[in-house]
Amino acid sequence: MNPCNLLTTCLGLLALAATPATAQVLFGPLVTTPGQRVQMVSKTTTEGGTVELILDGRTRNGTIQYSRNRELSWTFRDPEPDGTRRGMVSVAKIETYSSVNIDGISERSDDLSPLNGRLFAMSRPPGGDWKFELDGSLPLQRVKGEIAELTTYINRKWYPQRPVSVGDSWEFDPSWIRMLIERDLPQAQTVGTMSLRSTRNSAARHIAIIDVSIRSTGAGFRADGTESSAQVTLKGESVVNLRTMLEESLELKGTVVTRNRSADGTRRTVTLPVTLTVTKTIVRN
Repeated sequence: MNPCNLLTTCLGLLALAATPATAQVLFGPLVTTPGQRVQMVSKTTTEGGTVELILDGRTRNGTIQYSRNRELSWTFRDPEPDGTRRGMVSVAKIETYSSVNIDGISERSDDLSPLNGRLFAMSRPPGGDWKFELDGSLPLQRVKGEIAELTTYINRKWYPQRPVSVGDSWEFDPSWIRMLIERDLPQAQTVGTMSLRSTRNSAARHIAIIDVSIRSTGAGFRADGTESSAQVTLKGESVVNLRTMLEESLELKGTVVTRNRSADGTRRTVTLPVTLTVTKTIVRN
């Protein structure tokens, strides 16, 4: 074959491999092998947050900053004969930092989880959900919220059990976001939508790029006259490795607005521009 023709053919094949795939996608469970673990790093930040406080007819304005960092790793074992799945989760760190400045008065809060540095088991019976198994050495009430958050995250069901094509959309339950709202607003309504934007297939990677949108609103009223409401709007994208079904990255940006009125008439409005990033990799122990 003429060298020029051979070069043209090779370049054409490379271009074809890198172009978006048009075949349907069927999402499935995570694919790992013994000796591998999934490492997750996530960060939530609120740069440029503002707070407005109305007290005794006077309006006071300030700033608020918040960050929450998580570094975890999961190890899954082969299924047992009865179908039970088991694994371990290792918590490198879960830490939260927040600061508020109003009229030159600053308050800072640092919260380091008792789960930091801990290793504990998890299991899932056939047809059931994952549950974490603590050894009793931790104050359960103190870590209850964090365990609930981890449980909700690992049991998430985001993808349809049917093939989807580029352009298809579906609703999903972003429970991990709704949990944050429901701490104060049990009646919050949260809607999540995903849409398969494109797929890419090359010798190195086969991925799906998914557009993600989350909206949540809620309000609460109590007999003592207190009121609270919240509105969340987040948009971004997720990248899923279609060979391992690992969600390699998720990035969401948007705004969270909360409003509260206490029984004495004090009003507070907090506006937070939020950025959430999650990256996951499969590593060998």
